[in-house]
Amino acid sequence: MTLAVSIITPERTLPAYQADHVTLPAFDGEVGIRTGHAPFVFLLGVGNLSIKSSSQANVVLAVKGGVAQIADNELKILAESVVESDRISEHELVTKLEKLLAKSYEDPLELAEARTQAHWFATQLKLAGKAVPDLSKLGL
Repeated sequence: MTLAVSIITPERTLPAYQADHVTLPAFDGEVGIRTGHAPFVFLLGVGNLSIKSSSQANVVLAVKGGVAQIADNELKILAESVVESDRISEHELVTKLEKLLAKSYEDPLELAEARTQAHWFATQLKLAGKAVPDLSKLGL
């Protein structure tokens, strides 16, 4: 028996996956899901979503925010954003990070938003195996 995994974002619905094990970034840590898991709903954070299967190629995606539900071996993921590694543009992300780093932040809310964006961009770069610029100016 496998897990049926469906992923929906505001922009698109990804193809369905069959999995033996799924690891997701929850808001407060990582969650591992296997077949027979008890019903569970949780908030998603920012990080890698890993879908492992003995019958299909393993998949790793970058995911940002949302909610996930597991019940009756069906994992439903409603994410704010999901990016496949082959869709990640190193040049575009590094340029966005450089713009965030070049700005000075007087307003704490602007700094918080910049940190959130930088974390998302860095997560994507790491997934693609690319170097991440020094983000210490933003407190990351």
